Order: sequence, then C-alpha cells, then structure tokens
Amino acid sequence: MMNMRMTMGGLAMLAALALAAGCTSEPMKAAATGVKNDFVGSTTCGTCHQDHYKGWTDTYHSKMVRPTRQGLLKDALDNWAKDSKGNTGPTKANITGTPAKLDDVVYVIGSKWKQRYLVKNPETGNHQFLDKQWNRGTSLWEPYGQKNDWETQCATCHATGYRATSVGPKNAIMKASMSEENIGCESCHGPGAKHASSRSKADIFNPRNATKAEADKVCGYCHIRGENELWHTAQGNPSEQLPHPVAGETYKAGQDDWTKWYTDKFLLPGVHADDPVNKNYPKTDLNNAFNIDEAAQKSGYFEALKHHQQYQEHLQSKHAKAGLLSCIDCHSSHGAPKKEVAAAAGCTGCHGATMDPKKMMPGLAQTAGGLMMRSHAFNPNPRAPRGTTADQLPPPVYAYPK
Repeated sequence: MMNMRMTMGGLAMLAALALAAGCTSEPMKAAATGVKNDFVGSTTCGTCHQDHYKGWTDTYHSKMVRPTRQGLLKDALDNWAKDSKGNTGPTKANITGTPAKLDDVVYVIGSKWKQRYLVKNPETGNHQFLDKQWNRGTSLWEPYGQKNDWETQCATCHATGYRATSVGPKNAIMKASMSEENIGCESCHGPGAKHASSRSKADIFNPRNATKAEADKVCGYCHIRGENELWHTAQGNPSEQLPHPVAGETYKAGQDDWTKWYTDKFLLPGVHADDPVNKNYPKTDLNNAFNIDEAAQKSGYFEALKHHQQYQEHLQSKHAKAGLLSCIDCHSSHGAPKKEVAAAAGCTGCHGATMDPKKMMPGLAQTAGGLMMRSHAFNPNPRAPRGTTADQLPPPVYAYPK
C-alpha cells in the first residue's frame, strides 16, 4: 500500500508514467482509502439539470441494478417456482452451490431483455448470481452459469465511478467501490464535483462538444465485448470488464482513453489493431462472438452474435469510418424516445424514402434465448433476423410498482 501522504497529483503522475511506459503486466496500487471523491452522484446533477435528470430516471441506464423490492419483474415473481412450461426457477447460487430462495435475493440486474438475480457470496463478501435468468421474450426460465462475483466481473458497466480497492493474487479484484449504482450522469459526463462548484461548462465533459469518435468511446466503454488478462475476478478468471489500470482509480469520461489502456493485456477485437474482428478467438469469451463466415469475409461486415458488442459493430460502419454519425445522434441517455424515431426517419434523407432502418439493423446478437440485439454494423446487404428484438416486447411490469 502506498504512503497515505502521497498526493493525488503524485498518484496521477505515477499512473501517467506507467501508461506511457507501457507498464501493463501489473496494475499499479494506488491508496484506495483517502482518494478524493470527485463524483457527486446523479441526484446532485438533477438539482440544476432537472429535465435531463427526470428523463434519465425513465431510462434503463438508471434501472440496471436495483434492490429486489424496487426492480423485480412481476412475471418472474409470478413464476418463481415454475414457469408455464414446467421449468423451475432459480434454486441455487452459482459459485457456492448453496440453495437460495427469493428472500435471499439482494439485487436484480436488468429488466428490458432479461433479469438476473444476485445473492451474497459469504466466501468473499461480494455478490454472486443465481442459476437461472428470466427471459422476457419467452416468459420462461433459462439456465445462467456465471460463476464470478458480480463486483469483479460486471460492475464496471453496471455502475458509476468503479474502483478496484483490494487486489489479491493474479491481480484478482477482491473488493471494489462505486460512487453510484447504475449508469449515472457521470458515467457519460465525467466526475462532476468541479462543475457543481463552478457551474462552468468548461468543467464538465459534454459528448455533444467532442468529436464523434471521442463521443462514441464513452458508449463504447461498456457496449463492447473483450477479455481482460490484466485484471481477474475474485475467483481468478479473466475479467470481462475494463477497470482503470491503476487500483483505486476510476474511468473518467472525457479524460481517459480506455482504448489505450494495457493494450497487450486486453483482447478487444475491432478496437486493437492486433485483435482483428474477422477471426475467432476460441477458449475466450470472444469465441463465436462475431459472424465471420464466407459472406462476412466477402462483404467486410462482421456482425455480432453476442450482446453488448454494438461499439465493435459501429466501428465497421461507414457512419463511424467517415465520421458521419455517432451513437448519440440516434440514442439519448436523457430518456428521449422521440429522438430514436426522428433518427430513423432521418435515415431516408441520405438513403432514400424506401430505406427501412429496421431491415438494415436485423436482430442477430443473442442476449437471451430467442432474444436478439439489433445490428449496428449497417451492412448494406443485411442478413435475415435471428429472433425477437426489444422493440417488439411490451414495457416491463414490475412486481412492486411505486
């Protein structure tokens, strides 16, 4: 552990030197306790940005991680013991294998596509998944086998201000802290303490004022699939998330270029030059993650076959390559559904009145059984869809409405 008298400036300098020198075999150990908390939380942002805050509270970003009594789906509750086809609901914890009941569930994860369930892991003090997930497309239980602590495998993208605070052997993240559960304002705008004090636009990151490529990196930090060989889970497996390379530090949108973090220790097809998107990566989480068949090799479009890979698809599109469109030209994290409708209508301005955006974005990437994400590669010769997409589902109904 570093001397607690070391200043934040000293920590930042060490981090910069480590990255510049390509020091990627070991994460640096910053003092996690005493680190200045420059994140203020979405509620603070909402005191001034009331409309944006209210819109954000209606988005799924704000509802990713919730206590059971807030976010449990009604269908899941009604079918907890057994679904309509006789499939039993969750009965045990994935890591410890111990029996688990609904009363043991501390958090629910997701609600738009599917829902997963977290209980305590007494071996680490973190949280582990249950053995089944609820599929909203089929209204059925299906197996889910994730055997890594949520905090050390998934939480970077399910929370704001994520920091690895305790590191064990093999660079295993044993403990982590978050400034805010869920994807809050500061996930996209960077830490807000300075801006909250000064009220100056210069003291906060606005993706609208950045280049399209830089704005896309904010979304790409999470809407991506990779395998981490620097950081490991508490169970000692390569992590799928992308924590800051300095233990005790966190990703800051608009300040950090995560695409340059420990490049030799993170498999990122389509992002790192040494990791082409047109090949397969067996024995990793990228195994069969992209369509690389003969048609893909000929067309040059390698659509995702697994979920949260939209950034890697987008980078292949002419929209991204020519700097024509960024993610936020079509999507809003402030809860503006009309924007996506307007964006779809705007496609005809370049592509003609007969262009069908949904046909150009078939559901190809599986997120649950029969549930598919729409492609963001914009292949001019789109494939046939493989299943149902979220826009074809009714809004989720919660078991305990406000």
